[in-house]
Amino acid sequence: MIQSGYSQKLSGADKFQLLLDWQIRSSLSKHAGKDSREGNVIRMSIEVNGKIELNSLQQVIDLPFLTQINSLQIKTGFLQSPAWNYNGLSNPVEITEHHVNENSFIPDEVFKRDITISSGKLIHIDLVQGKTNSILVFSAHHALADNQGIQSLIKTIGGSLKPGDSPFPVEPDNGLTFVQQLLHVLKATLLIFRKSPLRLAKLPQTGISKTAFSVLRFSKDQTEKIESLAVKNGARLSKSVFYLAATTKAMRETFFAAERKSFLVVAPQNQRLRGTKNMALGNRISFLFYNIPFKELDKTDNATAFISKQMMEQAKQEMPKSYSHFMSAVRFLPLPVYNFFYKLPTLGAVSSFLFSDVGDTLQGMETFMGKEILEVLNFPPNACPPGLIIVFMKHGGAYKVITTYNSKAISKEEISKFETALTLLLLQ
Repeated sequence: MIQSGYSQKLSGADKFQLLLDWQIRSSLSKHAGKDSREGNVIRMSIEVNGKIELNSLQQVIDLPFLTQINSLQIKTGFLQSPAWNYNGLSNPVEITEHHVNENSFIPDEVFKRDITISSGKLIHIDLVQGKTNSILVFSAHHALADNQGIQSLIKTIGGSLKPGDSPFPVEPDNGLTFVQQLLHVLKATLLIFRKSPLRLAKLPQTGISKTAFSVLRFSKDQTEKIESLAVKNGARLSKSVFYLAATTKAMRETFFAAERKSFLVVAPQNQRLRGTKNMALGNRISFLFYNIPFKELDKTDNATAFISKQMMEQAKQEMPKSYSHFMSAVRFLPLPVYNFFYKLPTLGAVSSFLFSDVGDTLQGMETFMGKEILEVLNFPPNACPPGLIIVFMKHGGAYKVITTYNSKAISKEEISKFETALTLLLLQ
C-alpha cells in the first residue's frame, strides 16, 4: 500500500523518458496535428488460449496497488528534481473492450490512444476479443515504467508476483561529490561527441510522424540456430552484438542503400538491481553508443567483432554508469534546456535508430487468469524521434523482432525487404 503524501524522486532515466515525451509532442504539435499518434507510451500484449470476460478482468485489476500507482502525479519545482507524488486518490485502471473477427489481431485504435503524464491515469488496458482467443494490451506512460517494469505490472495483475512494499526501488545515494558527478557528466558528453559520426545515416525528416509496427517471428528451431550462429560469428559475451550487426547490415542494404555514411545507434542497458523485480515502477536503464561506419558492414562476423569491441571498451570505462550520472545530474533542468544538452553532441540528431534486445519476456509466467499464454509482444513507444526502433525479444523459446517505424518515411515494401534481409543474415 502507498501512503498518502508518499513521494519518490524520479530517476535520471525517468526524466529522460519525460524528455522524449516532450520531444515527441513538440514535433507532432508542429506538424502532424490530429493525424498524430500517442506520445511516449510503452505497451505489451499477451494473447491467451480462450476468452477472458470483461467483468472477470475488472475484478482482477481491482487492486489497491494498481489503482494507486495509476493515480501518481509528477511534482516539479524551480531548480528541483521532479518527484512522483501520491495524494491519496485511487483512480481505477480503465479497460476498453474491442471485438474483432479474427484471432491475433489488434485494432489500430489501440495504438492511437494517448496517455499523458498529467492525466492522473497512467495505465490503460485494452481487451481485444477475437474469434476464439483474447488479447490483453497493457499500456503505460514510459516515464512510469521501463520494459522490466511493465512485465512486473503484468505479473502482479496475473498473480504470479507479489507487489513490493514500495512500487519504486529506493534511489541509491551515489556518495559522489559535485565535482565527481561533474566529471562523470563530462566523461559521458565526450563519449557521445567521440561516437557521433560526421556523416550520420538517418531517415529523412518528413514533418509528419505516423507510427506503424511490424512483427518478424522465428520458430524455436530457427531461434536455436540463430543463437548458435551468434557465437560462431564471435558474439560470445553478448549475443546482442550479433543481432545488432545483422540489423545494421540489413538496414544498409535497404533503407540506407543509397548512402555512404555511418550509423549512430543507441542501445539501452538494464541497470535494475537483483532483488527488485517486484518493484514495478521507475526506469532503470542507461545506454551504450555505437558508431558503425558502412564500410564495417561487408561481413557479419567482422561487423560483430567491430561492435563487440566498442561494447567492451564502454563497459571497461564504465560508460553506462557515467551516462546514468549524466541523466541524474541534469534532472533539474527545464526540458527545453535539457533537450539542448542532449542533442548538442549529435548536432540535433538523436541517432540513426534505436535498438534493444530485451531478452526473455514474462519468463516463468505461462498462464494469465488460468488461460495459457500463446504469444507476448513488446510494442516500443512512438518512433518519433528518430523514426525507427528495433526490438529483439524472446518468448516461449522463440525470437521475435518488432520494428516500430514512421510510415511517412518508410514504406511497408521497404520493411518487408528489411525483414527478408535480416532473416537471411540471422540464419545464414
